[in-house]
Amino acid sequence: MEEPKITPLARRLAEENGIDWRRLKGTGPDGTIVERDILAFLAKVMAGEVDLPPVPESPPPLPPEEELKRAQAALEREGVDLSDLIPEAPKTPTLQVEEVPEEELALDFPEIDLLDEEPLFLPEEEEALEAWEEDLLERPLPEPEPWQEELLEAAQEAPEPEAPPREEAPPALEEALLTQEIPPSPLLGVAPVPAPAQSAPLRVFRRKVDQTRLGEALAAFHRVHGVPENPLPFLLRAAERALAELELPLRALLGQVTGEEVRGLRPSPAFLALFHQEGGEEGEGLLCFFGEEEVHTGRPSLFLAPDGILAVSGLDAPLARKLLERVALYLEDPVLLLA
Repeated sequence: MEEPKITPLARRLAEENGIDWRRLKGTGPDGTIVERDILAFLAKVMAGEVDLPPVPESPPPLPPEEELKRAQAALEREGVDLSDLIPEAPKTPTLQVEEVPEEELALDFPEIDLLDEEPLFLPEEEEALEAWEEDLLERPLPEPEPWQEELLEAAQEAPEPEAPPREEAPPALEEALLTQEIPPSPLLGVAPVPAPAQSAPLRVFRRKVDQTRLGEALAAFHRVHGVPENPLPFLLRAAERALAELELPLRALLGQVTGEEVRGLRPSPAFLALFHQEGGEEGEGLLCFFGEEEVHTGRPSLFLAPDGILAVSGLDAPLARKLLERVALYLEDPVLLLA
């Protein structure tokens, strides 16, 4: 019996999700299995109509000792000795030190009493003067002019200026100054009143998402189950996977805005029920929104716009960027969320 024909894209989707595509019936030309056939089968899996076979778990890696033994046995079968492949470490040359006998040295220095010695002073060397300097020293000083002598005599005979008498304050004013309280100054070690702290700005991180495959998956669910084409259920499932992989202690919540109040509702465990969920129990976690207008309140939030702009706020920059990358990966390939 010949195998059915299948397109490369449909075959890759089937193999990534563990689907035996040989059991499916194609709707393409000449019975070829196309991508919509795989998505329709996955929709049946999510509805509980078909069960996927369990994915075999990969065996745990061997310890280093077992891997070394297997490599050595393989080399022995080929006739290769493992010791021939490992180069020998260079030997460090050793130095031989000869022992030299210690010789006793006779130290015979005369004893000197430093207190009896006279201090020694070195003569200071006089610097030689230039010819013009010697000429200036030999010249006699000029006699002062008569007007200069009069100024000197007047300055010596002038009396010193007396300080003006200090006016005493009235008793009432003096008592008021003594009893007046002096406000504390910041220069004396008293800290001034701090200014009110400003609120930190809200940082929002955005990323463009290719919604081609997400639109195909929504169209398939609408055709098979009649649910509205709302990407919010896929956004919630992508957020749950990303939070679990990043080990963040947050839970993906369905964000709802009622007036000025923003609530987070715990999503239904059934995937198809998310398309119609309008209420539920409130909780704390990552608020997931879909719509034309972004919603950012300072709480951890994830927002998807119809034009494919994915935005995250309320998280640190490294965590926000990692969350954007993981969620965008699942939204651009939504079949991974159905596996």
